[in-house]
Amino acid sequence: MFIEALPGSRNDKLSRSRDLAARLNQVRLARAQALLSPLKRQLLKLIPALFHCHARGLPGYNGPFAPSGIFDYRISPRVLETLKSLGLPEPESPSGLPAIEGIYTMGSSGSFGQNRFSDLDVWLVHHPELGPYELQQLREKADLIGQWLMQYQLEANFYLVHPRQFTSKLDDDAPDRAMGHEHSGTAQRWLLLEEFYRSHICLAGKTVAWWPGAQAAPDLLLLGDVHQQLAGEYLGAALWQLYKGLGAPHKALLKVVLLEAYASGEANQELLTDLLWKRTCEGDFSAGNDPYCILYERIESYLTKLGDDRRLELVRRCFYLKCGVRLTAREQSIDWRFYKLRSMVEAWGWDEELLQRLDASENWHAGQLLWFNRQLNELMIRSYQTLLKFAASRQLNSDMRIDELGMLTRKLHTYFSGDSDQLVRLNLLWSSGVAEQRLRIIHEHQFLLVRMQHDGDTEGELLFQGDTLAAVLAWACINGVATAQTAWFRDRGDDLIPDRRLQSLCRQILPLLPRNEIKVSKQDLCNPWYFRQVLFLLNLEQDPTGQWQGQEMMVDRLNANVLSLGRDKRNMLAGVDILSINNWGEFHIHHYQGDKALLQALVYVAPGLKRSKEEVKLDVLSHSQRLTAQLSQTVLNFLRQNARLSHHGKTATTMMQPVQIGKEQYGLFYSTTGLVWQDLSDTKSLFQQLVKGHVVSLPRPALPDEPLATLPEAIQHYATKGVTQYFLRQDGQDLDVFVLDEDNAQQHFVQKNSEIGAMVKRISHQFVFGAQHSPGIRFNMPQFFRLERVNGELTLSPFGIASRELNREF
Repeated sequence: MFIEALPGSRNDKLSRSRDLAARLNQVRLARAQALLSPLKRQLLKLIPALFHCHARGLPGYNGPFAPSGIFDYRISPRVLETLKSLGLPEPESPSGLPAIEGIYTMGSSGSFGQNRFSDLDVWLVHHPELGPYELQQLREKADLIGQWLMQYQLEANFYLVHPRQFTSKLDDDAPDRAMGHEHSGTAQRWLLLEEFYRSHICLAGKTVAWWPGAQAAPDLLLLGDVHQQLAGEYLGAALWQLYKGLGAPHKALLKVVLLEAYASGEANQELLTDLLWKRTCEGDFSAGNDPYCILYERIESYLTKLGDDRRLELVRRCFYLKCGVRLTAREQSIDWRFYKLRSMVEAWGWDEELLQRLDASENWHAGQLLWFNRQLNELMIRSYQTLLKFAASRQLNSDMRIDELGMLTRKLHTYFSGDSDQLVRLNLLWSSGVAEQRLRIIHEHQFLLVRMQHDGDTEGELLFQGDTLAAVLAWACINGVATAQTAWFRDRGDDLIPDRRLQSLCRQILPLLPRNEIKVSKQDLCNPWYFRQVLFLLNLEQDPTGQWQGQEMMVDRLNANVLSLGRDKRNMLAGVDILSINNWGEFHIHHYQGDKALLQALVYVAPGLKRSKEEVKLDVLSHSQRLTAQLSQTVLNFLRQNARLSHHGKTATTMMQPVQIGKEQYGLFYSTTGLVWQDLSDTKSLFQQLVKGHVVSLPRPALPDEPLATLPEAIQHYATKGVTQYFLRQDGQDLDVFVLDEDNAQQHFVQKNSEIGAMVKRISHQFVFGAQHSPGIRFNMPQFFRLERVNGELTLSPFGIASRELNREF
């Protein structure tokens, strides 16, 4: 951390520091521009001009009141030429005080980490006196400029940054500081600032005073001292990097291992920012004095000291792939990174075969991607475990806000839960596509999905394996491995034959799936899960209709029950597979087999349908040889009835619908607590007299499997299996607490002399950061709800998140 003092007076030192920072900035800007196309190069130079000026006809114009002007910025003749070439008017420089202190890129721009897929992360450091309305206008202007740049395939993410954001306690609920898809909120403050200092490029405005011992000056931007970072922030930052790893695990792995290296060192260890500045002071402006290079060097030193060759090898591959330089490609241009990267690869001892495999990453198939993703996830979780132990041994806590902690862990749980019924979307990483022309299903102990490169390919490469045929089929459809043109094959004895019914089913499934990434709001993650879409697949593994000899026309004419057909009362439904999508963005697959499959499936979906606040998309597809339409319509009718009656359950009564399946008669009972079914065949009661298909309202009977009946109705609506829930009501100095565990087992107690916020914070941090963890990492943090009586009615609301934030995408 110690940097040798520069000789001379204080003014001389400051002058030299400015000169060094300016020279390094010029080098970085030139490197960033060298990796851009000529047009994008001009657009990068144009960004400051669009924020400096504000006039009708310019991109970003959103009315006359948006703040404009950048400190000490003047539009150059070259920028004016670019504006003219794009058909844009020549702007006038604004009058009055500038609203923006400076505009800076940060992250991979101008470093080894910049590649042709990289976007721009741009910080707009605004004047500290801008009010909420002015900030909103500036945010809208930034969004419009970002949309305009996207027309030219230049993706830029703009962030409004308060100049005292890292040194003062500001309003964390401010829209531009709230946690979201691209903003870490309070999860990492100082570590984010440290990354900004070592990687930023000043496009316009004040020089960033990022050197050790820097002091404030009118023409300098000093955002804070990175040496005052709190050790407890490592945990929040690690959670944030795991979350970012859901989209870009190769980048997140580098950062989370760096956090681990930082946490393992001494309190006065040299930060990467210090190392980079030290080399700059020594006159090192080479490719080696690069933010990404020194990041890799620190990780390599740490893992080498541990003797962890496996992680080091994966880190090297991630670093190489992040650079996007393909050393074996003939068409690869030789830029400023080429020779440095080649010397690094030679030192690692990589052979030509490995390099060619990595350089072909855009053509990796799903099996290769799945393997690489699993390695990345495993190593990221391992680093997080190390940081948890570090926190426990030093009794560290986190200053993260409760709502941010809850949303991060909830989102991580949807990915790292390890639930065997969950289908996790494949991260394509660098691959341009994973669609296969031929797929083969092999059934051994599990169902194996194999890619066939040629006709008659008897070996192929394994892509995925699942417990059910539906899991394999759904995974292939969800991840784009199967398309409408994909041919499917199955083993029949010693022969490999086309399965055209499976191909047809795949073609029917694909249009029903969401085409784009599922949007999840903060409110979604704070509330219990519910269904957005449910798809029933019928008779996928067993099909009794193949042995049925009747006439389908007569079934339609007589309106016969396909669940109890003919004199033998044969059930034509042997199995139900449920593919569901919930508001947390999760895909689940569930399998039910046998005569009671439909009953079990309806019971499973009822709570998720009941909790839904929007219309659920319901579909049924049959894989049967015969009676396809009849089975699909029958089950769809039950599914729609299930959705309707689940929403209309009353506290005092139960809605009952009889159903004949095979030779047995059952009753479906809908109430406020959900759905249960009973065998009515041997019951000497009113139920035997009910006409088939009618729904009746009955006095609420004592039914089994209703553990929630004693809870307040408001809590019954929110009760969700699979997550622990706390329902809290402040009663003077005491706290009334209802707890439902992951199996919906109840607990009720009164906590004396307690306050909601303090209790929620204690339980949350103990759950995530406590040393006493069960084996494995858990992200399934409890949900907390505030109970309040409004106009005599007990109401529920998620604890700790502002209402204006609820609908924001996370």
